Amino acid sequence: MPKTTATKKTVNARQLVDKYQSNCDRINEIADLCEKEQRERTEAETAEYNALVRENQLLQMKMQALAVEHLRENATTVEDANRIIRENVAAGRQTQIMLMRDLVMVADVTTGGIVPVKMQDILDPLVEGLILDKVGLPMPTGLAGDYIWPTYETVEATIQGEGVALTDTEISMSKLTASPQRIGIAIPVTRQAINQTEGVVEMIVKKLMPLSVTMLLNKILFSTTKATGATTLVGPFVALASSPVEVSAEPTFKDFNKIKAKVLATGVDGEHLCWVMTKAQKAIAEATPKDAGSGIMVCENDHIAGLPVFTTNYIGEGFIGLGDWRYQPMGLFGDISFIIDPYSQARKDAVDFVLNVNYGTTTLRTEAFALAKCKAAGAGA
Repeated sequence: MPKTTATKKTVNARQLVDKYQSNCDRINEIADLCEKEQRERTEAETAEYNALVRENQLLQMKMQALAVEHLRENATTVEDANRIIRENVAAGRQTQIMLMRDLVMVADVTTGGIVPVKMQDILDPLVEGLILDKVGLPMPTGLAGDYIWPTYETVEATIQGEGVALTDTEISMSKLTASPQRIGIAIPVTRQAINQTEGVVEMIVKKLMPLSVTMLLNKILFSTTKATGATTLVGPFVALASSPVEVSAEPTFKDFNKIKAKVLATGVDGEHLCWVMTKAQKAIAEATPKDAGSGIMVCENDHIAGLPVFTTNYIGEGFIGLGDWRYQPMGLFGDISFIIDPYSQARKDAVDFVLNVNYGTTTLRTEAFALAKCKAAGAGA
């Protein structure tokens, strides 16, 4: 009996996803080997890597075309995806969720059956929780290959008389390659929550994933210590933590302004400068007078010395960070993949949502950042 069109589509989609995942596994093998041996890719590895990236881009286009057709013919794809997840959890089968640029693919890992679910602005909840986004910087997604972060320094124009030849102006341009590193997070969810939650897919995509990834990325960017297992995923304050600028236990407006002036003196434009500190440290600044008699505090309307203040406990108690975050780009490489694992937490009546993503970040200019440490209360002046 000939296969129906729907069956053929399912088989084609399954084959595309399997090949895509196989390519991703091979890319990760190459990356792991280079990291283990602390070396760059060989010429042969680079050629293979580039071929795999190109093939995956083509596979993505094919999967998205199939997904658009499926969505056009099926109005209940979200309900179908939720049903697949519940049925697989009940039967003890794994489910794979692939988050791509324009869609989500929900699949039964073991027996096939793929349901594409279109989710508009799928990464918005994640990005909205990042301090980088609040500063006004974009976080590119879907990066592939050796992504280069360029930063263009100020080029000064010159005024010349008529007929006078212009001299060449040297453009100082810094390019650093971001080396992505894999992030893995396991989020346990009770079976009861899965069965009782009407939108399992929405819960995973818009709540669990953004919350877990946002917390880790903020920790990576703003902590004064490396995140566990981090090699290339390191924020700018880690290198400064061994010799921070010492300020008083209750930093004055002058203390903050000196730090700001020191960074600006290096020539950074300061367009994306902001302070980063704990909520407790901000509270101290909000209660410290800017000067005698004015009634104005060091921190007013979430600003200190004209710069916005953002808070996170990841920077550590007593630390005050300042940086122009234009010089600390971060991006998501490839796609996001969830595996819903009903085995590992079975004794606790829970299901693991295992997330794997590849992020890259790099500090383009170390002088664009400063770190201060407050003296302990009661310490000598």
